[in-house]
Amino acid sequence: MSTRNLLILLSALFTVSLGVGLAGMILDNAALNRAGILATISTATGLVCTTLRHTSRISDRERDEIHNAGYKLGLQHVTLGLLDTPPSGGTVVPLRPDVPRQHERQAQ
Repeated sequence: MSTRNLLILLSALFTVSLGVGLAGMILDNAALNRAGILATISTATGLVCTTLRHTSRISDRERDEIHNAGYKLGLQHVTLGLLDTPPSGGTVVPLRPDVPRQHERQAQ
């Protein structure tokens, strides 16, 4: 069952259970009132869990866009020299030429 159908079902059950609880209060029927309260609490819990699950899902298209953006960012970092290529046993072309370091000044 999809989360959208589950949300519709739980919303309807929540409304019905509220109606049962209110009918129990109006008719002064303790058993009907308790049943309505129990059903309302149960469906409210399911409704909250289903809503959280529904909002935390991402579509396949969004997942692909995020993956491609991360890949492009990694390539950009490699071209800027922020990431070095790992030695893989083949010829590694350095991205930056090695500049000889000048003597560093030491504190006196």
